[in-house]
Amino acid sequence: MNNSIKLPSLRGRMGDWFYYVSLLKFKELAKRTSLVPEIHKNEELSRWIQREVSNRSEGIMQYLENQPQRFFNAIICGIYGGAPSWQELDIESNAVELSEEEKIYLGKTFGILTLNGDEKIFAIDGQHRTNAIKQFIDKNGDVEEEVTVIFLAHKNDREGEVRTRRLFSTLNRYAVPVKISEIIALDEDDNGAILTRWLMEDFDYFNDRIQFTKTRSMNQGNKSHFSNIVLLYDLVNIILTDKTFSKNVKLKGYDFKTFTSKRQDEPTLNEQFENLKEYFELIFNSIPSVKNYFENGIVNRKSNDTSLLFRPIGQMILFYTLKIAKANNKEDEMIRFYGKDDFNLSHIVWKQVFIDQEKGTLKTDKPRQTLAIQLICKKIGINLSMTNSEKSFMENFNIDINLI
Repeated sequence: MNNSIKLPSLRGRMGDWFYYVSLLKFKELAKRTSLVPEIHKNEELSRWIQREVSNRSEGIMQYLENQPQRFFNAIICGIYGGAPSWQELDIESNAVELSEEEKIYLGKTFGILTLNGDEKIFAIDGQHRTNAIKQFIDKNGDVEEEVTVIFLAHKNDREGEVRTRRLFSTLNRYAVPVKISEIIALDEDDNGAILTRWLMEDFDYFNDRIQFTKTRSMNQGNKSHFSNIVLLYDLVNIILTDKTFSKNVKLKGYDFKTFTSKRQDEPTLNEQFENLKEYFELIFNSIPSVKNYFENGIVNRKSNDTSLLFRPIGQMILFYTLKIAKANNKEDEMIRFYGKDDFNLSHIVWKQVFIDQEKGTLKTDKPRQTLAIQLICKKIGINLSMTNSEKSFMENFNIDINLI
């Protein structure tokens, strides 16, 4: 059976690497490419890499299946063995006027890469995308889609393995991960990101009240903003999805992974948007200190008397406890609890929970957040299931629930 294939290709050079940029149909990539890098002699290490790749490809597979506007950047593959050959193209054109120098350069760059089918090809960068394409082809059969592949010559000896491993680590070390703030600003498939942007643009309460930041932290000197874009994104997902703070506490809502990766239809999104506006407005008008802030636009975060609801951890606690209360038909009781406006660091209990007694510094780690949620829920008659470590952490504080 003839497995040879001819690919349109560009040839280039960077450093001491020669590379070939080609287009490969999904079916051909799936058939010809190995997932396990040919750069490890240890079979157990290769199997471990195979498992890691398979475990992390599910989300990409869903993206391929559900997103008509899908697109991948180039997959980088090592290639050795077989008989790959490169054929330059003669550049003679009457349509475009070219100098002799340009003809020589273009002739060396444009060509046809021929693979005879005996080559060993493996993904150096793009293993998860390659695995997702394999799964996609297995499930859907051949599709008329192509992906850009960059081929690099790999030598299957010790020196070649070291060289290719170095390239693999370099590509991953210097790749800049997408920041959550960039996802919120640009993602058109993450419903939480879409709704966060809509709230910032078209909800009067948040007009000039949400800070643009790269993290969810708030500077104590910030007197004008209620929250920030990353934290608001978290709050939207807490309200609408099953995202939880403890493995023993199950919350109702949209599946978090699906909600943040597959765009809902416009009527559903619009309905969610209207519901969020009504919900935020109800809560903000029910808590005196928060209502006062939205009327006057000023908050003093440096004072221990200021409500924790003006800090990231307090806002997370607020909307988690409200969600739990609503599921237990105790939302009114929870709103009344926060309406007392004593959820601050001057309060004996919250000072004990959030202030390091030795250093006097604010501590807002996840165990303390979980402890506060459990205590507030217990105060209004909701006993949450706890892990052993959560029970032990609570016992260390020995808090009298009657003091809350």
